[in-house]
This record gives sequence, structure tokens and C-alpha cells, in this order.
Amino acid sequence: MELVFGAGPCPCKLMVIGEAPGREETKLKTPFVGKAGKFFIGILNEVFGLERNEFYITNVVKFWPVIETKRKKTKPPTIEEVRFFTPFLKKEIKAVSPEWIIAVGKTSFCAVAPDNDFVPGKWVTGYNGISVMPVYHPAYILRKQRILATNTKELKKALMKVRERLEVEVGCKN
Repeated sequence: MELVFGAGPCPCKLMVIGEAPGREETKLKTPFVGKAGKFFIGILNEVFGLERNEFYITNVVKFWPVIETKRKKTKPPTIEEVRFFTPFLKKEIKAVSPEWIIAVGKTSFCAVAPDNDFVPGKWVTGYNGISVMPVYHPAYILRKQRILATNTKELKKALMKVRERLEVEVGCKN
């Protein structure tokens, strides 16, 4: 089992948390570098005008959850895997000290805001009182090609809410 840890500045006002690394992330030891990750990072760059190294990016589960087949097939992490890594994620959050978290997908959202309902685009208060913005996972968005444009627009709308807070509270001007 190869671990993939978070990457980015520490401390960092904005933290992006995904579910788990995939094939490319495991190979390159970097979160969000596969097809879905590149799609998501591209949208982050577009919305925020910042490069990926200006965000802290990590996953809840630190290894690639697979079904052992000839080519290895990605599977969702089990509840046990998420529970195992959640204490480590909480320590990582404390070290990064974000003011805002973008929870990419339901798994990451439930790890940081378990007492809330997953409603993409709606701010909630999560772990340690940090504001959390849930968004759909980019792999989910890419799988729904028929409504790709609509889902991408909704993702950008949610991320604009985060950008507005950054601009007001930090003074980022893009």
C-alpha cells in the first residue's frame, strides 16, 4: 500500500479535501493529478486565478482503494478506511489551519462535517468551526456527460462563493 499525502502551503487559508487518491495520484504521489483531478484543478485555477501550489490539497483516505483485478479497479473507500484516516485528517487540518475547506464529494464532506447534510454549494460549519463548502466530486461530474455543462456551472457557482469570502476576508484580488 503506497500512501499519498497532501501538498501545498502550510498554513493555508483554503484547503481542498477529496476522497482518496487514484491510479495517477498513487503513481505520482500527488493528490488531484488524474483525469478528474486535472479537470477540478483547472476549474479552481479559472475561478480563483491561483495555481495549484497556492492551495493545500489532500484526501481523506491516503491510499488508493482498489478491487484487486488484473488492472486494479478503483472502488469507493470503505467506512472503516474513512474512520481509520479521519484522525490523521483532523491533525492535518490543524496543521494547515484553513479558514475554509472545499469538501470534494460526499466522503470528504462527511469526514469534516458529519452532522450536516451534503448539499453542494451550501456553506456549513464543520470540524473545528471551519466553514465548509461541499461540491460534487469531479469524477461524478465527468461521468454525467449529458449534464456536464450544468454540473460544471454549479461547481463554478459554489467555488465563486468561496472566492467571494477570500476576497472579502483576505483581500485577494484577481
